[in-house]
Amino acid sequence: MAQARVDAARRRFLRHGADAVGAGVVRPEVVASWERAAGVDTARLGAAFTGLDGPAPARVAAAERVLDAVHGRHPDLTASVLVVDRDGVVRARRDADPALAEILDAVCLAPGYRHAEEVVGTTAAALALHEGHALVVEGPEHLHPELAVLAAAAAPVGRDGEPADLALVLVRHAAEGAARDLPLARVLAGEVVDRDGADRRERVLAVHEALAATATGAPWAVATDGEDVLLGPGARRLPPADQQALADLALAGLALEHPAEPYVVDLPSGGAAEVAVREVRHGERVVGCAVGAGPAVDDQGRREAEARRRQGSHVAPTARRDFAAALRGDAGDREHAEARVRANRDLLTPSLRARQELAAHLAGRRHQVLVGEAGVGKRTMAVQAFGRLHGDGGVTVVDVDTGDTTDDGARAAEPLARLVARPPNRPYLVVLRGLQAVAPLAARRLDEALRLLLARAGGVVVVACLDTTAVDAGRPYGLLLRHFHETVRVPALRHRTDELADLALSVLRSLSGGRSLRLSHQVIRVLEGYAWPGNINELEDVLRYVVARKPVGVVQAPDLPALCFASRAPRLTMLETAQADAIIQALYEARGNRYQAAAMLGIARSSLYRKIDAFGISYIA
Repeated sequence: MAQARVDAARRRFLRHGADAVGAGVVRPEVVASWERAAGVDTARLGAAFTGLDGPAPARVAAAERVLDAVHGRHPDLTASVLVVDRDGVVRARRDADPALAEILDAVCLAPGYRHAEEVVGTTAAALALHEGHALVVEGPEHLHPELAVLAAAAAPVGRDGEPADLALVLVRHAAEGAARDLPLARVLAGEVVDRDGADRRERVLAVHEALAATATGAPWAVATDGEDVLLGPGARRLPPADQQALADLALAGLALEHPAEPYVVDLPSGGAAEVAVREVRHGERVVGCAVGAGPAVDDQGRREAEARRRQGSHVAPTARRDFAAALRGDAGDREHAEARVRANRDLLTPSLRARQELAAHLAGRRHQVLVGEAGVGKRTMAVQAFGRLHGDGGVTVVDVDTGDTTDDGARAAEPLARLVARPPNRPYLVVLRGLQAVAPLAARRLDEALRLLLARAGGVVVVACLDTTAVDAGRPYGLLLRHFHETVRVPALRHRTDELADLALSVLRSLSGGRSLRLSHQVIRVLEGYAWPGNINELEDVLRYVVARKPVGVVQAPDLPALCFASRAPRLTMLETAQADAIIQALYEARGNRYQAAAMLGIARSSLYRKIDAFGISYIA
C-alpha cells in the first residue's frame, strides 16, 4: 500500500507540481530531488553514453578492486554493486544475478552511461551525493517511470568533512527492497576510502623516494605524482621561472612519452639544462615522474647555437646553400648541428610538439585554443592529456555549434552557469567544441559566462576547439579570444604519418570488439600514402568499412575501399615542402647514408623511409 501511495504522489507531482504531493507520503529529500529534476523527459529515458575515456578520480581504481572482491566475500549477495561519480556517470558495475543485470542493461544503468539527476531524475546515487549521507530510493520514488522497477541503497565515498566525488550503490529489483543493503553500502564505501588512502600514501612515498634518489645524481631534482610537485634542495635555489619550467617537464613527462636518453632544454633565465626524465613506478603502476637536471656543458656555446636556430630554423633560405659545408667544418660546429637536430625534430614531428605544448599549458592552468582541421582529434587530445595530469579531475564538453544561427547561446552557457553556481573543488577542464560556428548573440552570452566562471572558479581550465586552419579575430568567436592565453596548432592526419599506424591499430581494436583482426604492412603503406581529407573521422569510417566486411584475420590491401587508392595531388603543402627540404639537405650532408641522415634529423629510420616515399624523394648519393 505504501508503494502505491508513493506512485500516486509521483503521478500527481508530474501533473500538478510539488504542492499536489501531499504531506507525509514522500520523504522531503525525495520531493526536493523531484523538484530539481522537474524538467526531465519522462516519456523516454535520456541516459546517454559518454564513455570512460575522461579523467577518473584516483578512487575509482580503489573502488573497482573493492567491487571485484565483494561477491566473493558475500556469496549470498544477489544485488548488483555500482560506482557512480558526481557527474552521474556509471564508472563500474559488478553483477551476481544475470536477470538483474539484463534489467540494468535495459535501462542503460551500465558503465559509461550518464544517470545524472537532470537527465533521468531521482536516483539513489544522485541523492546520496547531494545530501551527503547514505540513503535508499525504492521503486516509485524514482521520478522516471523506467527506473521504478529498481530499488537502490547508496552511500557517498568520502571522509567526514570533505565532499564526496563517488557514490557506492547496491541495486536490487523493486520487489526485494534495498533497505537491508544500506549498512553494507556504508561499509563498502568506507573500504573504498581506506584503500584509496593506502594507495595515496604508497604513491607519495614512492615519489619521495624517487626524488631523493634523483637528487643524489643530479644538481636539480623535481618529482610529481600528477597533483603535487616536489623540488629537491638544488632546484629550490633556482629562479621561480626555471623551477616552473622543470615542473612543467615533470608533468608533461607523466602525461606524454619522453626520450629515454638525456636531452637539452632552454631555461627561461637564459641558460640551458641537460635533463633526464624517468617514470616512478609502484608495482606495475606508473605513479609519478622524476626529472633530474643540471647545467648543460658549454652553456655559452649552446645559447649561441640556440639563438642561430631561433633566428632562421623555420625561415626559407634566401641564398643557395652549400650542402657540403658541414663536411668541411671542424668540431666547433657540433653545437650548431645539435641545435639543428632539435629544430628538425620539431619540424618533422609536429603532432608530438602539439601534445607537449598542450600538456605544459594544462599543467600551468593556462587557457588555450586548439586550432586545426575538423576531425583531427583536438577534443580527445585535450581530455586525455588532462586525465593524465589530473587523475581526480572532472571534464565538461560544451557543444557551441548548435547549427542554429539564431541561437542565443543559452544551451551552451548552461553548463558554465552550473559550474559558476557550484565551483568544483578539484581540477576541472571545460572543452568548448565548434567555436568557429558560434553566432554573435551566442558569443556575447558565452563571453559573459566565461568571465564569471574564470573569476569565481580558480581550478577550471578552458580549452576551445576551432575547426579552422587559422584564427580570425574578426569572426564572432573573436570576442572570446581575450579569455585564452595560448594557441596550439594540431596538425592534420596527413602530417602525422609517424603515428598513423598506431592510430589505425587503436581504432581497429575499438571497432573489432576483441576479435583477432590485424593490419598487414601493405595496408599500412596504403594508409600512409592517402591524403585523409577527413582526418581521423575518415580513418574511422574506412576501418569501420573493413571490419564490416572482414570480421577476423589479417586485413590486406584489397579489403580497403577504393578511395584509399586515389592518387594524391603532386603539389605539397608548405609544411610538407619544409619537411622535404630538411630531408634532402640531411641526405646530401650524409652522402646518401639514410642511417646517418635520420640521426642528423633526430627521427627514427622508419620515419625517414616513410617520408622519403611519401614525398617522392629520389636516391641521393
